[in-house]
Amino acid sequence: MTIEKALAVLEKDRHRHLTAEPASVRELGLLEESLGRRLPEDFRALLARLGGGILYERHEVFGARRLMVHDIELVPDLVSFRGRFVRAVEGETCPDFVPFHRADGMVHLLDLRARGGPAVVSLDGTRSYPDLARFLEDVVLPVGAGSAL
Repeated sequence: MTIEKALAVLEKDRHRHLTAEPASVRELGLLEESLGRRLPEDFRALLARLGGGILYERHEVFGARRLMVHDIELVPDLVSFRGRFVRAVEGETCPDFVPFHRADGMVHLLDLRARGGPAVVSLDGTRSYPDLARFLEDVVLPVGAGSAL
């Protein structure tokens, strides 16, 4: 599945998500400035088209903005969550890994190292995905969602 197809499924199911507003180009730039790194284009596209929030009632995606209902934070923004989540992964320090997803007690990280390795890894190191599209297909999207388009 391509990232375009995965995003199309997510957009088709928008009524099943609770998300913040999609991120603007300015917000994406500020997010990257805070991280000191450029985010992968596929993740930028996800935030620009859907924003962060709760997908399918259980998948928290950390975005440029936090998701609030009244005064209750449901999902923190990516920079805030990352700040609370200082941890080494596979001997690398945090700047190379950005936590972007949490569900069922598992956190997934974007691997920002440009070396052709997996693009997404689980915090416990048991799972990796070659790109965001594959992660979305295997972890977030409902089973068989790609065949519905």
